[in-house]
Amino acid sequence: MNSISQEQANVEWAKFATKFEEVGLSEHYDMESLRQEILASPCSTKEDSGIAYQGALLVHINMTMGIAQRIAKMISGTFQINEQSLNKVCLLMHLGKRFMFEPTDSEWDAKRGYPFRFKETDYVLKSSDLSIIEAGNRGVSLLPEEYEAIKSSDLDEGSGRKVFENILSTVIRQANELAFSIEKERYKKIKK
Repeated sequence: MNSISQEQANVEWAKFATKFEEVGLSEHYDMESLRQEILASPCSTKEDSGIAYQGALLVHINMTMGIAQRIAKMISGTFQINEQSLNKVCLLMHLGKRFMFEPTDSEWDAKRGYPFRFKETDYVLKSSDLSIIEAGNRGVSLLPEEYEAIKSSDLDEGSGRKVFENILSTVIRQANELAFSIEKERYKKIKK
């Protein structure tokens, strides 16, 4: 099973932890436990997604946040986006994935490109739901637009709700989709 190097882990964690503290989230989480969990977590089960390795969750969160910051800056002449809210949403929205995946114990699945599987649970929730529940249980308050933005990646393509969402949600969703596409494309180039 692949994972990020110790050097990359240190760099990625430093970026994450700095922003986590800046937006006031570090007081709600045990940072050492979070570090261990996030460095052990993938962001998907499927290898060709480019994010099915230990530490991928941290890399994806940081990439999404970087892209979201660039998009927000690019549209700042038209839309004003609260940078604290933007960073807070990017940092929280995928943390629920720490509770969703575990390494597969099936050689067959591993050979087919699924190094991780979904953990068995008594519930069916999306990672954004788990992230919101955990944040609330830890005393993190969310503004309605932050809540919507965290949920924005869960919207079905045909729902029609995208037309009515706030600009923070649009930026977050687009940044997240771009990060997924970049990670998948990088994986394809490495595997060639």
